[in-house]
Amino acid sequence: MALLTLADFETEAEARLPPAIFAYLAGGAGDERSLRANTAAWARIGLMPRHLRPVAGGSAAVSLLGQRLAFPALVAPMAFQRLACPEGERGMARAAAAQGIGMVLSCQTSVAPEALATIPGPRWFQLYLRPDWSETRALAARALAAGASVLVVTVDAPLNGLRDREQRAGFALPADVRPVMLDALPPAPPLPEGESLVFDRLMALAPGWQDLARLCAESPVPVLAKGVLCPADAQVAVAAGCAGVIVSNHGGRVLDDTPAPASVLSAIRAALPDRPVLVDGGIRRGGDIFKALALGADAVLLGRPALWGLAVGGAAGASQVLRRLRDEFEVTMALCGCATRAEIGPDRLVLPAGSQ
Repeated sequence: MALLTLADFETEAEARLPPAIFAYLAGGAGDERSLRANTAAWARIGLMPRHLRPVAGGSAAVSLLGQRLAFPALVAPMAFQRLACPEGERGMARAAAAQGIGMVLSCQTSVAPEALATIPGPRWFQLYLRPDWSETRALAARALAAGASVLVVTVDAPLNGLRDREQRAGFALPADVRPVMLDALPPAPPLPEGESLVFDRLMALAPGWQDLARLCAESPVPVLAKGVLCPADAQVAVAAGCAGVIVSNHGGRVLDDTPAPASVLSAIRAALPDRPVLVDGGIRRGGDIFKALALGADAVLLGRPALWGLAVGGAAGASQVLRRLRDEFEVTMALCGCATRAEIGPDRLVLPAGSQ
């Protein structure tokens, strides 16, 4: 049977991947309520088509932070993509380039960023602020030397969430899949008996807004804060020097019962009317991309669906998934009477009762 939709690719990826690896890639925190809510939130939003409007000659292309995207999307940062396919992040970068969009490389990449430097297309780099500032500076410098044009700082995961599905499956990184940019960093010292791993170690070393401000001040390229759900935090991030924010709950992988990004997107756009705002989480159709833009996003990040394409067909499979999303997005644009991104607005949506 031909694989058409993103759901088809997910089903096939689950059949092909070892169960523990699929559990790691697909799973979320706790009972996975946020994981499910992310997708359900987009499905609750309806579309209002406008008919007989002039859309011939339209285009899905956008410009974001001075970079052209064939449609308003980038591949989201995802760790250890060699778990899905031997080519890993290199294959994903090739897929993004084939579809004319960007890719955000995770600092937990399993392929060195230098190996992607010759692949065309916007390349952004995601990092976590390190307790030792020299380590943060070194990570950023290496990414910039490999061609990163934007730095994306994840702010919502100072420690890992508890992912029950992954733990039950007994997931462990295979010996041949490593975080190549982090392997050289020193290990954490042993935790003294009686101390809390969370409060006495991890949160004691966690960064603050002042650390984000320091990176923004030192960075020669724009910095985005990823993982923002609260409008007040979005404003603090911009005050710290960020160019904009990415509305995200980490794909439901860190803290369960957080709001779905779709449900807070318009409030964050209202808080940042003139700054880049991107969103990820639960996007499974091109219509979801349209809804995100109508709620105020400038672009979306595409995560697990692209990874399922990579798992099933390597770079070609990931490219097929991205192309399907673009096709669905363009069809939605046309049938809603929008020739360009500028014409996509909240008047093309039917929001659930009680929504703002």
